Amino acid sequence: MLSTFFINVCVMITFMYISGIIAKYYNIRVPFPSLRVQLIGGILFGVYGTVLMNYSFPLNDDTIVDLRHLAIVTAAVYLGGLASVIAGLVISILRVVMFGLSSAAIDAAFVMTLIGLSGVYFAYASWSRLTKIITMNLLGITLIFVILVLNTSSMNSLMKIYPLQMTISFVGGIFIYFIAEFINKSNEMLFLLERRASTDHLTNLSNRRQFEKSLELQLERARESKQKLSLLVIDIDRFKKVNDTYGHSSGDAVLKQLGQLLIEHSRSADIVSRNGGEEFAILLLDCGSHQALAIAESIRQSVEKYLFALPDGTTIRLTISIGVAVFPDHCDERDDADFFEQADRALYEAKNTGRNRYAPFRSGPLCLPGNVCSDMIE
Repeated sequence: MLSTFFINVCVMITFMYISGIIAKYYNIRVPFPSLRVQLIGGILFGVYGTVLMNYSFPLNDDTIVDLRHLAIVTAAVYLGGLASVIAGLVISILRVVMFGLSSAAIDAAFVMTLIGLSGVYFAYASWSRLTKIITMNLLGITLIFVILVLNTSSMNSLMKIYPLQMTISFVGGIFIYFIAEFINKSNEMLFLLERRASTDHLTNLSNRRQFEKSLELQLERARESKQKLSLLVIDIDRFKKVNDTYGHSSGDAVLKQLGQLLIEHSRSADIVSRNGGEEFAILLLDCGSHQALAIAESIRQSVEKYLFALPDGTTIRLTISIGVAVFPDHCDERDDADFFEQADRALYEAKNTGRNRYAPFRSGPLCLPGNVCSDMIE
């Protein structure tokens, strides 16, 4: 009997480990992931609880004792109320399907459903996860004891089993908590490291490494879908003067504010990055020349009008220069690096001819601030 309960705990820990791998692979954050994740997770934990029924200890001909309720408890605490309800329903239905329709099966199904519903409260209670697991586990043990009493004629047989089940269930719940917390913290650390590897620490925009990955991916998609892709390469005019005059902390404040400004004046699907120093880039998805130049001019104007606040309370105005390239109009379709090089060349052209302007990659005249180009390439 002790070995059967021990197997229950080992199976549950194995399921927790598998769930942790799935969460890491799909970048699922707990608690309270999306409803879709809760739905799938609830079904998964319902299956976990059903598997635990195969490692049960029979009390009589139609009554079994196991730790299936711990699957519902874990789903509630780490996924949310919906996952708890789904897990309880799955276990209830499969209990009847696997072991037949009897009064004991109906009572057991009712209890699992009730535990699942109680998980809605525990999931959103303002307690620590350990407190939630202990309290919900004790509630489950109590409800199970009531059902066992109703479905056995021998209290002696029940009392030989139940104290051991209660003890192992309680210890198992604590053990599952520590395993789950270890897996969750390991995943969170991995997510944090991945974020730091792909995010600029100052502006929280994509860094150059992530930009290059995004550029490669979006160019491939543009080739497959025959869509245009535009790139804006942006540089702050005379940024060195800001650092030399006001200090590097003021320069950092300017970079942060410009990063936010670029996000606000880009479309939601566009990719904004800081590629280093005072250079930024924006990938404009499914965007041709006319729209790209309009966005570039809108960004240029917004920056020109913006008052950048420095740490000492001083406000300053700045301007930017922008180079614009459009795929596949301005580059070799087979060379990813050529796309960025053409935008970079356009940026230098804009800076070398007066700054505070955008320049598309072409041989015609530059677009001066507020002017409309007559020979745009679409």
